[in-house]
Amino acid sequence: MSWTKEQRAIYKKEYREKNKEQIAAYLKKWKGRNKEKMATYNKTYREKNVEYIAAYAKEYHEKNKEAIKEYREKNKEQIAIYKKEWNLKKYGLSLEDYNNMLDEQNHKCKLCLTSFTTLISKNIHIDHCHTTNKVRGVLCLHCNTGLGYFKDNTRTLTKAINYLQENG
Repeated sequence: MSWTKEQRAIYKKEYREKNKEQIAAYLKKWKGRNKEKMATYNKTYREKNVEYIAAYAKEYHEKNKEAIKEYREKNKEQIAIYKKEWNLKKYGLSLEDYNNMLDEQNHKCKLCLTSFTTLISKNIHIDHCHTTNKVRGVLCLHCNTGLGYFKDNTRTLTKAINYLQENG
């Protein structure tokens, strides 16, 4: 028996409805086994469809502006935690790791000892080596920026200290 396109579509839809749980379980396993393949595919797709994705996101945001605003207002705390966790992932840290580091440093900058309780969260930074990506501690904005400007070069930092002592 030969099926028409419409008949095949109806059969597929009915099959998916009847087997939702099995299909979901299979896809979950498949995605677990093919993480690299999925990441490569997604990256390639995003690179090829930058304009389409941006236009879709803009259109979606325009259509759902009020709902998005309402959602963000209702879920401020969860969103803040999610953003923090997302940012920490870059350094291979969990929220628990980060909180432990803060506790070990008495919630103060590891260099200048400024209390983090006096700073807003965007002025508290994870310090890490740009060569090895090893996390060294938590610093205030000024100390982290200073190290960055000196490119973590101990020789240049020593010269700066000597300069300040001689001309201070």
